[in-house]
Amino acid sequence: MIDSENMSSLAIRLRDNLSFPWNFDPKEEHFQDWKDRTRERVRKVLGVERIVSAGGSVIAEWVEDGCIGQELELRFSNGEVTAAYLLRPDTNAPTPAALLLHDHGSFFSIGKEKMIRRPGEAPEIDADMRHWAVRLYGGRHVGNELARRGYSVLCADALGWGSRKGNGYEAQQALAANLMQFGISLASAILLEDLEALAWLRELPGVDPNRVASFGYSMGGSRAWQLAALSDDVKACVAGGWMGTLAGLMQPGNNQLRGQSAFCMLHPPIAGKLDYPHFAGLAAPKPALIFSGAQDRHFPDSAALAAHRQIHSIWNAAGAAEQVETRLWQGAHCFPVEQQDHAINWLDHAI
Repeated sequence: MIDSENMSSLAIRLRDNLSFPWNFDPKEEHFQDWKDRTRERVRKVLGVERIVSAGGSVIAEWVEDGCIGQELELRFSNGEVTAAYLLRPDTNAPTPAALLLHDHGSFFSIGKEKMIRRPGEAPEIDADMRHWAVRLYGGRHVGNELARRGYSVLCADALGWGSRKGNGYEAQQALAANLMQFGISLASAILLEDLEALAWLRELPGVDPNRVASFGYSMGGSRAWQLAALSDDVKACVAGGWMGTLAGLMQPGNNQLRGQSAFCMLHPPIAGKLDYPHFAGLAAPKPALIFSGAQDRHFPDSAALAAHRQIHSIWNAAGAAEQVETRLWQGAHCFPVEQQDHAINWLDHAI
């Protein structure tokens, strides 16, 4: 049987009988024992056990608003190459840093440009960049604001966006299917590259390696908490617009049932074994800010709140209840200036 969402009765039964054997259970073991074992297991099955730093070279530079910008070429251990923007305050003092993870949005013509504005873009890129900033980010580029506030920020095009875009909406599903022929998920390919970009940023001269954060919204939010969960290089995490329980998200009308964008965020080796809030919980006890909108159709408030409760339980078991903040903002799936200011102020204190 297949319903109107193209969801088979088999998938419904699997959803309704989830047990998540890798989830944390405080009645069964100590938090640190669970974290050490589970993080090692997740790293292994996702193919990110040993992370090397990406290679980087400078393509172009610019100066604007007291910040120094660079267009980079990053080279990854999987043989892939991507374009990236680095924006830094004009100072000789060590700075905190943020790896910015751009969103999905079914908007592929730009990636890094969603987070960092550079002067002199080609007209079509500039138009897309301005349109997307207004649509999702209140007209502001988060990376430029972070740099103005004293952070070094890096954002790279993920596989399928910007300098690596395919030929439209259908391309992402084809990309995911092609990688599956070789036992690789699109989500794990993105994760590997994010981890290597993070290692490159942390090693950058002038960056304080003890003050590096992951920061993203929507798909970028899921990428941010995954990095915080799996890398000790992340000291704090800002993750907006992507959190819920699996059962709560596999409901009629949700993107998780549609294929396409879901392939960018699904990890088959851990699916059904580790629920999303418990994956994020591997980041405990480090500081984390996790939030979404109360009217976000992609992450219904019931699914988000259920996940938030589990997240708080995990941080509490880690002895760091005060280090995690979750909240539902009024509004839909967007990251306006008010929320950005709150997130950056929170990060200033956390890192």
